[in-house]
Amino acid sequence: MFGFKGLMAGQWGPSSFKIQGGIEGGPLAIFDRVKTANTLIISPANRFMSSSIWRQNPSTGGDNVYWGTMGGVKDVPVGVETSCILFCGNQGINKAMVSWGQILKQWHGRTDQYVKSDFTLNYLAYGTDNGAYYCWRSEDGKNYQDTVLDIKSYMVQIGVPIRYMQYDVTWYSDLDNGVVTWSSPPGVFPNGPQWLYDKTEIPVFGYNPFWSSNTTYATANGGKYEFLIDGSMALPLEERFWTDLLAGGRKWGLIAYEQDYLNKEFVGIQKLTTDIDLGRQWLTQMGNGAAKNGLTIQYCMSYPRHMLQSLEIPVVTQARASHDNRPGTDNWKIGVTSLFAWAIGIAPFKDIFWTTSVQPGNTYNSTEPYPSLHAVVATLSTGPVGIGDMIGGTNKTLIMKSVNADGLILKPSRPATSIDNRIRRMAWTDFEGPDGEVWSTYSDFGGNNKYGIILAADLQGSYNMTPCMAGYQGFPSSMVFPANNPNKIQPLTDAQPLAMSNCTKADFCLFYVSPVLTINGKQVLIQGELDKWVPMSPQRVTAINIADDITISLTGAAHETASFWFNVDGKSSPVICTLGAAGLATLSFTAGTCRGV
Repeated sequence: MFGFKGLMAGQWGPSSFKIQGGIEGGPLAIFDRVKTANTLIISPANRFMSSSIWRQNPSTGGDNVYWGTMGGVKDVPVGVETSCILFCGNQGINKAMVSWGQILKQWHGRTDQYVKSDFTLNYLAYGTDNGAYYCWRSEDGKNYQDTVLDIKSYMVQIGVPIRYMQYDVTWYSDLDNGVVTWSSPPGVFPNGPQWLYDKTEIPVFGYNPFWSSNTTYATANGGKYEFLIDGSMALPLEERFWTDLLAGGRKWGLIAYEQDYLNKEFVGIQKLTTDIDLGRQWLTQMGNGAAKNGLTIQYCMSYPRHMLQSLEIPVVTQARASHDNRPGTDNWKIGVTSLFAWAIGIAPFKDIFWTTSVQPGNTYNSTEPYPSLHAVVATLSTGPVGIGDMIGGTNKTLIMKSVNADGLILKPSRPATSIDNRIRRMAWTDFEGPDGEVWSTYSDFGGNNKYGIILAADLQGSYNMTPCMAGYQGFPSSMVFPANNPNKIQPLTDAQPLAMSNCTKADFCLFYVSPVLTINGKQVLIQGELDKWVPMSPQRVTAINIADDITISLTGAAHETASFWFNVDGKSSPVICTLGAAGLATLSFTAGTCRGV
């Protein structure tokens, strides 16, 4: 699923359908066409970096699938055990994937501690990675240091609360095929990255590709650390290297580390495919170095084996679930890869995006036709939300739909993922599932307080969806309404499905699902903060109490104003709520008032 060639889905049996095996292989999910979508998932359960899947070609007389140690490994020491897991579920593909992942997380002791506390997963970013306006370039006539200062000034001027910046490789790295020294050459940040951090007070998400064979850190080149040199690439062999490298980064504001080109490094260092332990050692040492420095890690261009290895590395909190987001591409289609990531406790990252379509002078000679679609997908992913606009090119209204006034991302309880029928349509073109992207997610406040979100985009024709299709089994009796028309409510039941049509990339369809409440004889829906992509976000709503009144506890920035909507007997209206100095407030539905604290 995270293989560089992407997800493969098709019908079992035909020799024309190829399973992604070998180096790029990952979990195999086999499902059927019946209503419950019976699902069988098989994957490695340990030794992820040295395990592989291989399917015998049916044209050669067999059709078997094999799991075990990858074929390139030259020596397997006595006593080494490789395990696989087989999970069978009868409640659909999404639920099977989640249950499979829960077993693996429990087995390896992985919790959501680091994901929940990761600053970069909770606050708005500005990025300069591939696809950003300032990737591979600075402002005309200025160096990168002045460009960073101008970006910060611009964001303050327009009131967009970016809380950290991601610097791409060209902003601070000494390059020779790979990285020679992970530092800022004089012409990039003339006063140094620590001076820039002190000046801007903006923390840094540090990007890094693979190491050059000429790296100054290697003892072979006069450095202090043991590296394995293989052709033009190098691999660090000591944990203290990572500890020291990332400790140095902390001085200039480093709060998270992005390891890119994981696929290229894995195949470029031959011993990673011939030594049964080296791959795990490499990633574990990196993770331990980050943990010692209070950092988290993002994986980029990873194979499924890297993703699975993160089960043993708790500080790996996120991974790119898409290809690079160059303007005009469909890198927003992450509904299936997000399911894989979420199942094993990783937040999926859609990559940065532009908030306006036309940004003259960009190096891609492109426009971005669907900035709103990228924005909503990034927010619903529960991963990082980062913009990469030119100075003067940010749509504040659009980006503030993703965050509160402090830049805190208002996200759902889980990533939006492709519904089961969408995945089955990918395998069977004649299946009655949607011909296009249909995803669902929800915010869960406990008990019956569950609020759904349905996204449909690039949908050919129409599609009718029941609560079961959306994964809302067990939800209370609910109503659904389009995001742009809170008065247009309708029941969401098996007998009254949601009809979706004309859901394009430019005019995607976004629907919200709210439980039906009866308060003083009136039918009431809590619709929430409708000027946000996620109107009922656990990052905004901390408690809901329902009795003769509905009282809702809200949190946010000091003195922030939020419009919180209710639908009463088919008519929607807001309660305007101004939070107190502590960024807290309690809203009373019956009184129509809000008391800030």
